[in-house]
Amino acid sequence: MNTSEPADEQAATGRLLDLVRSFVTTHVEWKPLFIGAVITADDRMRLYFRSPERDRTYGVDVLISQTGPGLLGALVSPAFLANEHMHQPSGDPHCDVVVDLTDY
Repeated sequence: MNTSEPADEQAATGRLLDLVRSFVTTHVEWKPLFIGAVITADDRMRLYFRSPERDRTYGVDVLISQTGPGLLGALVSPAFLANEHMHQPSGDPHCDVVVDLTDY
């Protein structure tokens, strides 16, 4: 039995909660609306955003350990998520397209 798994999971959950807190803000109608998140693997999570200008939900894959101010600023930019060159088809029932930012 690996005793580090609960500690690793707790650390990842703590980082996820810190990230979610950073998106909780006064809603501005032109900004993407953060609607949820899920840990998908070790050091990976998918963040969900709803576009106010498009009828679309984005699933954004990120590395938990690499979520910093630059990435967070990009995620709340409508132009960044609307860049269709970054969109991938989604098999996730919770989003229309996936944006992989694990190399960001």
